[in-house]
Amino acid sequence: MTLQRSVVLAAVAIAAMTPHTPAKAQSYFGQNQVQYDQFHWQVKQTEHFLIYYYPEEAQAATDAARMAERAYARLSRILDHQFREKKPIMLFESRNDFGQNNVTGDLGEGTGGVTEALRHRMLLNFTGDYKSFEHVLTHEMVHAFQYDIFAHGKAGAGLQTLAQVNPPLWFAEGMAEYLSLGPNNALTNAWMRDAALNGKLPTIDQMTDYPERYFPYRYGHAFWTFVGQKWGDEAIGQIMNAAPSVGVERAFKRELGLSLEDLGDEWKEDMQQRHLPQIGNLDRARKFATPLLTQRRSGGEIFLAPSLSSDGKNIVFLSNGSFMRGEVFIDLWLGDAETGKRITRLVKSTFDPNFEELRLLYSQSAFSPDGRQLAFTAQREGRDVLYLLDVKSHKELKRFDLPLEAVTGPSWSPDGKRIVFSGSNGGLTDLYIVDVETSHLERLTNDRYGDLQPQWSPDGKVIAFASDRGDTSSFTYLRFPKWRITLLDLEKGTITVLPNQGGLNINPQWSPDGRSIAYVSDRTGIANVFLYDFDAAEQYQLTNVVGSISAITEYSPAISWARKADRLAFTYYENAEYTIWSVANPRGLKKLPFRDKPAERNPAIVAENAANDAGTVPPLGDPLTGRASVYRSSTGETRSSGDFATAAERGAKPPVSVKDLLDSTDFALPDTTKFRNEPYRVRFQPDYIARPSIGYVPDNYGRNVFGGTTVILSDMLGNNRLALSGEVNGRISEARMFIGFTNLSRRWQYSTGISQQPYYFLSGDTLYKADAVTQKAAEKQEITTFVARQAFGVTAYPLNRFTRIEFGGGFNNVGRQRWFISRNVLDNGRAAEPFHFDSTGRDPTLNYLDGQLAYVSDNTLFGYTGPIYGRRYRFQVSPVIGSFRWVEYLADYRRYDPILFNYLTIATRFYTSMSFGRNETAFPKYIARPDFVRGYDRNNSFYLTCPIIGANPSNCSAVQLLGSRVAVANAELRFPLVRRFELGVLPIALPPLAWSLWPSF
Repeated sequence: MTLQRSVVLAAVAIAAMTPHTPAKAQSYFGQNQVQYDQFHWQVKQTEHFLIYYYPEEAQAATDAARMAERAYARLSRILDHQFREKKPIMLFESRNDFGQNNVTGDLGEGTGGVTEALRHRMLLNFTGDYKSFEHVLTHEMVHAFQYDIFAHGKAGAGLQTLAQVNPPLWFAEGMAEYLSLGPNNALTNAWMRDAALNGKLPTIDQMTDYPERYFPYRYGHAFWTFVGQKWGDEAIGQIMNAAPSVGVERAFKRELGLSLEDLGDEWKEDMQQRHLPQIGNLDRARKFATPLLTQRRSGGEIFLAPSLSSDGKNIVFLSNGSFMRGEVFIDLWLGDAETGKRITRLVKSTFDPNFEELRLLYSQSAFSPDGRQLAFTAQREGRDVLYLLDVKSHKELKRFDLPLEAVTGPSWSPDGKRIVFSGSNGGLTDLYIVDVETSHLERLTNDRYGDLQPQWSPDGKVIAFASDRGDTSSFTYLRFPKWRITLLDLEKGTITVLPNQGGLNINPQWSPDGRSIAYVSDRTGIANVFLYDFDAAEQYQLTNVVGSISAITEYSPAISWARKADRLAFTYYENAEYTIWSVANPRGLKKLPFRDKPAERNPAIVAENAANDAGTVPPLGDPLTGRASVYRSSTGETRSSGDFATAAERGAKPPVSVKDLLDSTDFALPDTTKFRNEPYRVRFQPDYIARPSIGYVPDNYGRNVFGGTTVILSDMLGNNRLALSGEVNGRISEARMFIGFTNLSRRWQYSTGISQQPYYFLSGDTLYKADAVTQKAAEKQEITTFVARQAFGVTAYPLNRFTRIEFGGGFNNVGRQRWFISRNVLDNGRAAEPFHFDSTGRDPTLNYLDGQLAYVSDNTLFGYTGPIYGRRYRFQVSPVIGSFRWVEYLADYRRYDPILFNYLTIATRFYTSMSFGRNETAFPKYIARPDFVRGYDRNNSFYLTCPIIGANPSNCSAVQLLGSRVAVANAELRFPLVRRFELGVLPIALPPLAWSLWPSF
């Protein structure tokens, strides 16, 4: 009987320790959401938004608040919808800070913003320049409008409708791109032109079913552009407002009179008519350049951010590698710049905490003038770090931990002693120089303009960079041109914008003699290489490609010019592939000076003066009518969004135009003096509420009331989380209860709480002989009840994304009671009456303290059914004192080594758990547990019952398999048996099925 109760108590103790594991931070394994910085949040209230920001980004946050109100004015007119409550916008000064948010967690550097459906929170980071930031802000606000339309103006409502309608990604993301970018975007046009040329324009069904194949942002953008241009932009709002009630398909049918299938056919035809005729006047890259890095020549599938050594012999680039070898992430590689052969991988990101991300969208590495060192940036411990790498040995030479949030685009001085780069603090970017030897940091610019992608001239006197500064820029009206190539004279300190630049201009590269600059420009509607010649003071178009000289985003660096070799390398998009090509003597491609075609329409520019840029905003007009804004009265007073202008003020209402609204920078900018600032206060709101249940069912044991619910709450920032759960199962004294609080706002993450959990076990069942008179037998049972109560606290300190230290403990109180019940049984085995209560017996209460100290690491990559790459381990010490006394030592190390990546994996593990102390045998370990030795006892389903005396022997192997110390080693060969179960015509599929073969020791 003692052994029986001890093992049952072990089950109670194990279950009682379960609440020690707070979400995200302290599961048994798992990677970390690291809070490297502590943000002191504040709230800025505008008419329609609550802007959450911290002091370091105060200036940028004020500008963002004005942009948000302007974007709202535009979108509310297009979508014909008004917010009934203020929507939250969370702003982060950098990509690094955005990755530390506790609402969605780190979504990777490919995500610049996100809007969630529950509270309509918009989360995004500053991008380095205001124009690209406003695009992301407006894009996310479109999603807030979409969610609000489904919710009928109340955040948290309409989620069931949203799930039922399930708008496809091309619908939601494409609409957000169109309403934030407008109808004409060179990157989208490049994708559509390429798809039309190669016969890869999808149907609507294909875009819906395969968003990973047909990128929703680009294809959806093109689709909504077609709809807006043919039926008018007002139709977009009508379709959006109809979708929640009738669904996406019927919304298009009702508003446009066409089915989605027919509409898709018309769109494809329009894409072909729009893009195919111009192809005859364009060149493929092979006409003037040589392929350098391609899938056929170099392996891998994508090639980005080329950087040539000065002698043109080596090239560094970002790329993936062999899929079968697990080289699936984009890392930094060294290649032969003449043959295209890969030489070696210089930096392996993703699995290394020193190189978590390589800024693959916006940065470019740089060779030193002698070609021996490489400068590049990577994310480490929540910040961007500038690294110097020895090219030959691949060893890190130096790490510059700079007082900056973001660092991109390094470029060496001609003497190799200094490096210029673009750095960011507070969401604003400037140019900086760092001394290679002394690490001395010098700031070159200090303003609100975006200064990016700097390049040092061969004579060391001038730095060329891309910037949004110029004579049409205005911080009063938050009007900024697209990036233009700009020069900084280091001796004079003057900044000059190169003349005659149209479109977006990025990535300047000096010629070997310093008399010209090559750069990428989309002024013709296609991203091409242009050249500015200082002697002639003229612009020249060097390429006229059918694809696009660009990378993943329109701002991504795409060219590199080797000064000694006079060779230009460029990233080229064609046939849905990013490859790298090279051309010798690129200046030989010069023809006649470039002349812009006359613009069809120039947006009106509001005259401004020094007083305007001092911050005073005059009464602004409606750019569509020339009359007073519908958001500002004729006297300049801000009015509510629902209080529209009078008919006399408004005049005849013109059609709504996305292009005109986006061009109208003076539209509905708010008065900043009416913003209200206050410190952030934690206010809990529900994230999840289980449907409450309650019932009344009397029985013979004094139980009658049943019911329970669970409520999970968090604050707006996701930093504080509260969980409440309760369930009554007849008696309050045996109720299940849990109250837990988790705080994630600091590097030290902690959870604390209290719980009560009842456990019931049949500990005795005896059948006595039948009475000679009544012919009835007596069955008597003993039911043991354990009520485990616990108060616990546990904390974790993440060292980086993969590794953490945990420690914590708890006080445990276990009440023990035995219930004796009986009934009479007929001689045929049937019960003559129900069980009835006889008596109770109470055993001494157990009180003990448990603790744990653990070192945990996990960098595994998961496949369909489990880990397929990486390693994970946990080393833990757990002492127990009180009614019990022992110390448990645990070591669990696992590796996953792919033979064929995502197809064939060898999984190995060594595990040991050893208890030492007075009561080490009170909690025996059963080595044939299926998570120890798989398949040893196929009949064992409930391994904790094995040591109980009298247990069913089919559930146990042998008493000899019980002990206080266990050590096992496992090796498995894992491979997929079936990738996907298709269920015929049904639009669903069963999950994949994996198989494994294992020996165990």
